[in-house]
Amino acid sequence: MAGIKLSVVFIAFVINVIHCQVIVDTSLGKVEGIEIKSIVKDEKFYSFMGIPYGKAPIGELRFKAPEPHEGWTEVLSAKKEPKPCAQLNLPVRPLKKYGFSGQEDCLKLGIHTPKLPENEDLKMPVIVFLYNEYFKVSHNSTRDFGPDFIVRENVVFASINHRIGSLGFLAFEDEILPGNNGLRDIILGLKWIKENVHKFGGDPDNITLMGIEGGATLVEILLSSPKAKGLYNKAILQSGTIYNSISLPTKPKEKANALAKQLEKTAVTSSNLISELSHVSAMELVSAELLSVDADEGRDTQMASVPFGPVVEPDHPDAIMTSMPEDTPVDMDVPIMIGYNSREGIGMAERYLRKPQYLTFAERDFLLILSTRSGFHLELNSEIYKAAEAEIKDFYFEEGYVKISKPGEYLTYIADVMTFYPIDYALRRYANESNAPVYYYLFDYSGELNLRKNEVLDGALTMEGTWGANTGDELCYLFVCKQIRKTYKKILSDEDAEELNVIRNMVKLWTNFAKSGNPTPEGSPVKWVPATPENKECMVISDELEVKTKLYEDRIQFWENFIAKYKAMAVEGVVRDKKDEL
Repeated sequence: MAGIKLSVVFIAFVINVIHCQVIVDTSLGKVEGIEIKSIVKDEKFYSFMGIPYGKAPIGELRFKAPEPHEGWTEVLSAKKEPKPCAQLNLPVRPLKKYGFSGQEDCLKLGIHTPKLPENEDLKMPVIVFLYNEYFKVSHNSTRDFGPDFIVRENVVFASINHRIGSLGFLAFEDEILPGNNGLRDIILGLKWIKENVHKFGGDPDNITLMGIEGGATLVEILLSSPKAKGLYNKAILQSGTIYNSISLPTKPKEKANALAKQLEKTAVTSSNLISELSHVSAMELVSAELLSVDADEGRDTQMASVPFGPVVEPDHPDAIMTSMPEDTPVDMDVPIMIGYNSREGIGMAERYLRKPQYLTFAERDFLLILSTRSGFHLELNSEIYKAAEAEIKDFYFEEGYVKISKPGEYLTYIADVMTFYPIDYALRRYANESNAPVYYYLFDYSGELNLRKNEVLDGALTMEGTWGANTGDELCYLFVCKQIRKTYKKILSDEDAEELNVIRNMVKLWTNFAKSGNPTPEGSPVKWVPATPENKECMVISDELEVKTKLYEDRIQFWENFIAKYKAMAVEGVVRDKKDEL
């Protein structure tokens, strides 16, 4: 009888590793993966790429909620990465290729595992990675970021392709086109992972969501949405938060109409809009997105903006988010890691490093941005607007204005309003209201693997203020960034390499958190304690690890006072000059 039970377990997993065949029997059908030689000497892992979890969102399914894939009868080859979802790469930072890329048939996921179960349930922790640059550009999975370091810690790594831009977030503020289909894609993918990951050695009850930039925002939305409850157990938020004004684009219906107008279509109703856009090519759609935002919107509202992203939906049975996060009580009961990089302004203000003379324009047409959605804006070109601008300049710029010789001051300002303050705001909210531990970090290392920073500085005329790490630089210490693969081989061959120590620390912190919800479990050389509202304990990650408290408190206090001061002056959401009484 015991032998029969063992056979049943073995058949349930249906794992074959014969003559380099790696086949797993999933709920939708068998998939054949591939054995990958790790960059780490004498190690390997197994990859299954391009597994469909949803029907192709094309034809009548375009702009609709995803439908589960119906499955397949033959063994599905899952040996190479599929194309990403349709997108337009614009020259906002150094990339190998610009222009249209990807495809609409993209609802696919990848799973990478250090080992496969044969007659046992391995129950390895699972990390699900979501990457997008503010809902416009996604990554190309392991073609960009190899999971070699993650899987060697006995962690299963997964990534989900989901729709972005208008194809994923077009909304008309009604139940027919409520928006957020890109989020529904992720939820469908997570359900597939939850159901099947044990067949790849993963533990369906130990899943960590990990997102960067726009991916972090999407993770944060899932954390507070009833539609995603039970699909995750922990979360890591890197350089992104829903409290950043850019994370929830305003006036989605207006932008939908503007997109239609750019494509010479009309949109009277949501059904009409879907019909009108159904025959437009994906390339035409994504190419028209940028023109769907009024060029003056950001300056008028003092909020950063993108054409399409997550939205607050009308109240309906399938809604993911029906109220603004700042108006909603925190309902999180899972451990969270949240943090940012020390010099995120490097990428945001790249042109000023390459052509410092452009800082004269930054001074003349100063971009005043409110660091979070504050419920008000200043009337453009008013005296009160000019006073607020002067107040910011007096705080951030030593001589009260933007100087060509000091781009670092501008880097600090733009990073504070776009990343640091919103993330610190989120940290304080969670530390005050969450029932679970919240771990705060700052990545502050600069070395050969800081890919994004080094790409910017390669053509820079000035290095002033460019210490520390740019947005996304930490990824190359967690993953193998394929563009610089040769650099890893050099580092891995030198036990004394400083970068190697940073890799080991980063990977250990992240995977420890995925395993237990604690990045420094008992026995760790450094103790990373959860952040408290009073001290905001923060792990500073550089060549060494150090916990600090109340980082940059003066900058936080400046924005707290600034927002409170001008919000008190607002009438119906607008701060205007006071008219003299006769």
